[in-house]
Amino acid sequence: MKKEEAISFFNNGCNCSQAVVMPYAEDLNIDHEIVERIAVAFGGGISKQGKTCGCLSGAIMVIGLKYGLDSAKKIEQRINSYNQGKDMVVKFKEVFGATDCKDLIKLDLDNSKDMEKAQKEKVFENRCSKLVGQTVEILEEYFK
Repeated sequence: MKKEEAISFFNNGCNCSQAVVMPYAEDLNIDHEIVERIAVAFGGGISKQGKTCGCLSGAIMVIGLKYGLDSAKKIEQRINSYNQGKDMVVKFKEVFGATDCKDLIKLDLDNSKDMEKAQKEKVFENRCSKLVGQTVEILEEYFK
């Protein structure tokens, strides 16, 4: 269910990071607009810089939202969130072989020629959409 929601958000204009977080907003009592705004700059490997994949950033946001309650006052909550996030990074790398956007899609989205190539080759529709769905699958398995 969440996988399909995430892919739908992605296919309807959200970036990869937003699409991973948005299906969890209601469960975590967070307004969709706020989630959309928080996650937007993480798309394309942190603002199209090719760094940490937006899907992974989104997944870590979900983990923080789920496990990070009162982490400013309770160090054990912060440590738990760090540990959960670290586990997600390890699992993401195991599944996809990399954590950076540029390594996953083999393009520099901040380069106009690569961006054109991504659109022409339907990288977002094919590769990124699958990354969104599979990342949410990992999260769902993780939360069981």
